[in-house]
Order: sequence, then C-alpha cells, then structure tokens
Amino acid sequence: MSNKFDIFAGSLVSVFMHEDVKNTDLDSESYVELPEVAAFPTTGVERNVIDVPNFSSQYNRKLVGRMSVPSIELSVNYMAGSSHDKLVKAAEDGTRVQLKIVYYVDAAKTSGIQIAYNGFVSKTELSGGEDSVVARSFTFEVDGAPVEQGVFAPFAASARK
Repeated sequence: MSNKFDIFAGSLVSVFMHEDVKNTDLDSESYVELPEVAAFPTTGVERNVIDVPNFSSQYNRKLVGRMSVPSIELSVNYMAGSSHDKLVKAAEDGTRVQLKIVYYVDAAKTSGIQIAYNGFVSKTELSGGEDSVVARSFTFEVDGAPVEQGVFAPFAASARK
C-alpha cells in the first residue's frame, strides 16, 4: 500500500482510449490501453488572465477568466497494427475519443490517480531514424472539463463491492 511519501516514476503511467465519449465509468472494460507510452503526459487546467489598468494605483490588477484544459501531448514508441492506429484514425477522421490517463503511485500499479477527457486528436507526427526508435506523437485537444477523475487503491476497490 502506498504512503504519503510515494513519488511518481516516469514508467508508472498508462494511457487508455475509449471510443464512446458518453462513457463516465473509469473502470469500463471497453478502454483499450495504448502501449509503449514514451513520455509522461502532463494534464491540468489553465485560466485566461486579463491585465486591468488601475488608474488610482501604480500597479495593475489581474482578473482570471474561465478554466480550460490545455492540449495534452502524448508520445509513444510506435507499434504499427496496435491500438496506436486507432488514435491515428481518430485524427484522420476528426472524431471525438476519450483518453484516460492513469498515474500510479506504486510499482504493482494497484493505486494511483486516474482522469478521463473527451476531445480530438488534432495532430500526429511520426519520427525515428536508423539509430532511434520509431516514435509517434499525438496532440490531444480536450473538449470541455474532465469527464471523470478519482483516486483508486486496493482498499477502495474492496469497499465498493
């Protein structure tokens, strides 16, 4: 079981794809894992910031606007014929898909944080060389708020049953 001093390791992340954007079940068996994630994907939120002149002070004020989720950059060691091709097809067709990112806090991958987003694959690039791995990068544009997010642990799974 993890404790409060666990830290994330780069290999302790998994990314899954779901073709049904109406899904809200993070435990759905319809998620397909995207193997060989090559870089730790970054997620979060951002707000637009407006600089407002304050004429009664020498300092301006700042106002924040609505939240949005920035683009998620996903890099994989490309495997032709795998689930990576489903993301390529989603990019080519312009269809919405759901990505679930799981950040594990233990090497057994039994506890961690998971979050799912709906959106579009707006860009994909293939790279590599004679002395480097064939890699494919994807830019995932999040459409709206996170679909669902939560913490999971062995004790939480047994408590739900």
